[in-house]
Amino acid sequence: MGLRCQSYFHICRDDFVYDITRVSRIIMEIEPQHRAPALEKGLDILEALAEQRGGLLQKEVADRVGRSVSEVFRVLGALERRGYIARDSGSGLYTLTLKMFELAHIHPPTRRLIEIATTKMETLATQINCTCHLVIRHGNRLMVIAQTQPDTLEMGWSVRVGGVLPMSPRYASARTLAAFQKDHQREAMLSMMLGDANQADQRALEKKLENVRIQGYLISPSELAPGITDISCPILNHFGDAIAALTAPTFGPHVEDEAHIAEVVGKVRATADAISIAIGGQSLAQVYE
Repeated sequence: MGLRCQSYFHICRDDFVYDITRVSRIIMEIEPQHRAPALEKGLDILEALAEQRGGLLQKEVADRVGRSVSEVFRVLGALERRGYIARDSGSGLYTLTLKMFELAHIHPPTRRLIEIATTKMETLATQINCTCHLVIRHGNRLMVIAQTQPDTLEMGWSVRVGGVLPMSPRYASARTLAAFQKDHQREAMLSMMLGDANQADQRALEKKLENVRIQGYLISPSELAPGITDISCPILNHFGDAIAALTAPTFGPHVEDEAHIAEVVGKVRATADAISIAIGGQSLAQVYE
């Protein structure tokens, strides 16, 4: 099954063909006095290599882009140093690396994430009869980028869209985001959350995050509002890292009903998976394979 990134290029998982022609087209439409010849050479080379699965020699690259060998020499070197292309020491062939593939999935456009998530979140809110919100990391803080609530809800827990919150372990979304990160990113987020906390507090939080990752979701009494139980699941990118957290603060008599809570967890998790897949990411099941 191929993957498509809706930005300046498309990526197919089977043969990693990159289509970056949209970038070139935009640049070619710019007024001549504003063009960047070196950048155009680099894009031409990337396009040429994208069209040749087996790679190209330096002379072949020059021929493909209509440049001299000396013109492409320095550009090839720069692209290689930055990790966009690689040169086989034996054959001398240049090929594309996965650098662009990685860049495509580091920060999916927030607007696209909101567009995809909103409809699914509306359905979820109706199903579980409570509000739900979507939170992303915003530098060393958190930002609420979307919230939905069912029309039938008379009273509920609400957060302000656009609100910026501290990176605190008191927030379920913060713990969910941190739990699904590479080790170095998780450690950085732990440092933001804990500040000068002692080792005992750090170990306790690390254990909580480990449990969240093992379960695939967070379920915990809210540390901010008595009587509320937070249920939070990650939105994952292609590498299985959380780029957002989908959180549903539940309350009322049903929070003591294990069967009801299990049903809500299942629906929140299914919605988070659907959003992850729609943005080109992985479901939790794929991460645990």
